[in-house]
Amino acid sequence: MASRRITRKEMKRDEFVSAMGRVSAWMEEHVREALLLGGAAILLVIGSIFFVQYMNQREGKAAALLSRGMEMIHASVKGDGSTPTAGALTYNTEQEKYQAVIGQMDSLIQSYPRSRAGRLALYYKGLALQGLGRREEAIKILNEFIDANPGNYAEPMAQAAVAQLLEGTGQGQKALEIFDRLSKQTSGAYPPQAALMGMGRCLEGLGKKDEARKIYERLTKEYPDSDYSREAQERLKTLS
Repeated sequence: MASRRITRKEMKRDEFVSAMGRVSAWMEEHVREALLLGGAAILLVIGSIFFVQYMNQREGKAAALLSRGMEMIHASVKGDGSTPTAGALTYNTEQEKYQAVIGQMDSLIQSYPRSRAGRLALYYKGLALQGLGRREEAIKILNEFIDANPGNYAEPMAQAAVAQLLEGTGQGQKALEIFDRLSKQTSGAYPPQAALMGMGRCLEGLGKKDEARKIYERLTKEYPDSDYSREAQERLKTLS
């Protein structure tokens, strides 16, 4: 009687059965090692789950601290003409407010330095220092944020804040270079028309009135409906 030809499907099935048999034999011979390896894998999975939960909890706590700090920085100050809603956070003076913000951000940075909120806290601390008129400290902190967080959505705003601080300390050329870079960014959190306005101011401060006029004219043509366009038109009147 002629032997039946083994099909490809049967060959694959036999290979699978053979392979599983080898695994079973190994398991029987090394049951202790297998149990240890299996236990280690389970512990690793459990540990990973707890680690993720732990990190999520830390991020949540850090985000809550940042949210409170942002509430502080946008809080009203008595006598500033605003009408705060009932129960809203209010401060007696600007100095009191910004000091509170710095304290809040320092606490966040110290407690959760590697969290997303902890990194962003540097930016808000820099703004608070700017609000207090501590320009050199503000520039230092904001540059730390920029260097440590490339690509962060707040990075362009931090650069703009540095440019404004440099402009205010008589370093118009450095400020101009930053505003120029920001004006060429097509995406980001800082509007290019605001950067153009900054360029115009810096050029005026540097005595380059003709160049400033060209920037203002460009701003009014490219962004005719913006508030910056109306401001640029006012600046053009003073230059004519």
